[in-house]
Amino acid sequence: MARVIVTVPPYAPFLEKIANHPVVEGFRLNTVMPLRDGENVENLLGRLKEIAAPKPLWIDLKCRQLRVSRGRFFDVPKNPTVIEVEGKKVILDPSNPKAYGDLRTPPWAVLELDHEIELDTSKPVKCYMNDGLDRALIVGVRNGRELVMLDGPEKLVGGGESLNIMHPSLKIKGYLTDLDREYIEAGKKVGVNTVMLSFFEGAEDLNDLLEINPNAEVVAKIESEKGLGFVNNDYAQLAGGLRLMAARGDLYVEVRRPHLILNAMRDIVEADSEAIVASRILPSLRRGYTPSAQDISDLGFLLEIGYDRFMVGDDICFKENSLLGALNIINAISETYQPRKIML
Repeated sequence: MARVIVTVPPYAPFLEKIANHPVVEGFRLNTVMPLRDGENVENLLGRLKEIAAPKPLWIDLKCRQLRVSRGRFFDVPKNPTVIEVEGKKVILDPSNPKAYGDLRTPPWAVLELDHEIELDTSKPVKCYMNDGLDRALIVGVRNGRELVMLDGPEKLVGGGESLNIMHPSLKIKGYLTDLDREYIEAGKKVGVNTVMLSFFEGAEDLNDLLEINPNAEVVAKIESEKGLGFVNNDYAQLAGGLRLMAARGDLYVEVRRPHLILNAMRDIVEADSEAIVASRILPSLRRGYTPSAQDISDLGFLLEIGYDRFMVGDDICFKENSLLGALNIINAISETYQPRKIML
């Protein structure tokens, strides 16, 4: 029987119905979701824990995942304009656009990150947003947090949205954010010790959490090449106290070539037979109530290589009908389809 962890909109009126669905094994709270006025983190966790009980409530911490705290576009200049970034002069000239060299095409943006980073921008660095569908070139980093971007992004990137930088020079300072720590402390007080760690890459990441809450039960979200290296080389040493998650949203963007996601998915479930697979699950339900053939086949593939635990994400969980549709489809497939357990 398949099991599903459901991302919960914290104020949705249908949560009790979802908690009682036969395939639901727990709730996941995405900690970037805003709180209502008058409710603090401790109250929120206590309320959701009560609705989910006796099933667990998982706190999904953002950790070293790069997220935008705010973003804005430059005003498009009427005439060629020179800006200075990290001591370099960059020309903004909409009348003579180029995708490379000194002149760059609009739009131009500045994004402020929730982490301080170091990045070598002696040459422009590619940055990806919107699950890899949008991208821009980073030409400079101001004060460790502000990314100056040219040749994109195509749309304004708002607060809370994630982005991906795969450049080898990237260094992210710190693992847990201040908001992560607030959620960990609040969870300790109300007895919510089940935690997901984003962009997990090594034992030191686990230690950062256990220093605050030694009783934490942890799922390590594998979302990067470094995370895959941990799975293949070091996970066996921590396997007793750590579950794995193939977090496909960012992992698909982060692998060096798109087709390598297949080997990555296999490696994770081979390392941990109880691994969870998350993101990009039944996205066609955003557009209607009938899943696409590709989505059904995707679930079949995941079952074939050994996954039977799923986590459905924000994209289909905000509406009751799409979420119930996903749960019913996963339940029906697990009841009627017998995997043969293929190996890639």
